[in-house]
Parts: sequence; C-alpha cells; structure tokens
Amino acid sequence: MNEKALKLIRPVSKRDQVVASFKEAILSGTIQPGESIVESKVAQQLGAGIPLVREALIELEHQGYVQKIPYKGTTVTKLARDDVEKIFRLRVEMESLAIEWAKESVRPADVEHLRNITGKMKEGAEAHDLDQFYQNDLAFHRKLWEMSGNEYLVECLERIVAPLFAFFLMKDRRERESYLFSAAQHEKIVEALPRLSGAKLRALMRDSISDWRTEVFNAVLPRESEGE
Repeated sequence: MNEKALKLIRPVSKRDQVVASFKEAILSGTIQPGESIVESKVAQQLGAGIPLVREALIELEHQGYVQKIPYKGTTVTKLARDDVEKIFRLRVEMESLAIEWAKESVRPADVEHLRNITGKMKEGAEAHDLDQFYQNDLAFHRKLWEMSGNEYLVECLERIVAPLFAFFLMKDRRERESYLFSAAQHEKIVEALPRLSGAKLRALMRDSISDWRTEVFNAVLPRESEGE
C-alpha cells in the first residue's frame, strides 16, 4: 500500500466541533441569514457549555459568519444589496491602498506564502469546494492587509470584508470555471507584486475587485432579493 494513501488523524477540539456544526447549519440553510442565535438554546441543543458556545461564536465572527449587534445579540450574517454596494465602494479604495503599501515591504517569503494560498484556492475551485475556496481567498487578502504595515487599515478591512466573504459562501453557487478564473486573477496579483509599481498594483487591485463585484451582483444578489 502507498505510504501516502492515508492521512494522519488529527484531534478536533470541542470548540472546533461546535464551529463546524454551526457552519454546516448555516451553509445548509438550517440556520438562515439574519436569524438570532441564543447561546443558552444552542448550548442545550449541542450538549455543550455556554462558555464553549461563546468561544465558537467568537471564531465564527472572525470568519464573518455571524455578527454581534449592540442590544440585539448575535445573528447570522445577512447583507442587503445596498449593504454590499456600500461595502464594495469602501473596500475597493482601502484594498487598493493596502496593496500599494504592501509593495513597500514585500519580501520573497511573502510572495511564496501568497502563492501557497492561491494554490489552495485553485484546489478548492477545481473541487468546487466553496468553503476551501473562500477561506483561502480571505486568507489571501488578510495577508496583503498585514503586509501594508498599518494595523488601523487591517482593522477596518477585517470589519467590513470578513462578513462579505461569509455571506458569499452562504449564497454563491456559480459554475466551477468562475472560481478557477478568480483563482487565476489572484495568481496574477501575486506575480505582479514584486514587479509592478505601487500605482500599477493599485489599479490592478481595483480592476480585480470591480470584476468580482460584477459577478457577485449578477450571481448572488438577484437570488437574495427574490427570496426576501
């Protein structure tokens, strides 16, 4: 038998099991966007303690699947067409700035790290595994934000972009080729990072985000509005 045929069994923490259970319910539609999450009720259903559920919700918020709203508690991420439009208008400006600043300190190790991420994006696209695709897509952008060296810019982008990616994962069901094209666009950005000027990288990022925005509006939001 091939020694590489089997993968090592990895222990999964209880928190990760709760996170996985939440994600499965959200992505399957069992828990709908906008639905409130009551910690005590969830803890009872899962047979877990409230502190464990709270930890899982913190991780889910980091991934963008849930949002904490003052005086309302935690709800599954839900974005209307107007919300997405506003986020994109802000995101295109901020991410363009982030990649321009990232250019100033880019190292070969950073480029290699981004190549590894885009490789995983491509694998997810080929398998039509949208969870893998979007998690690595977000990891790609987070790396660029980090490379900007500005923690305030990172904080702002984290707040607006993570829920956007999670919402797309809940709603997006494009053809496999569309995800492959997106992965190729990200590869193009990686290879351009050490070569192009900051201004040209900024333009490249603007075009990439604008193209993605068009696809999302055509593929995701019409169905979302019909369901409301």
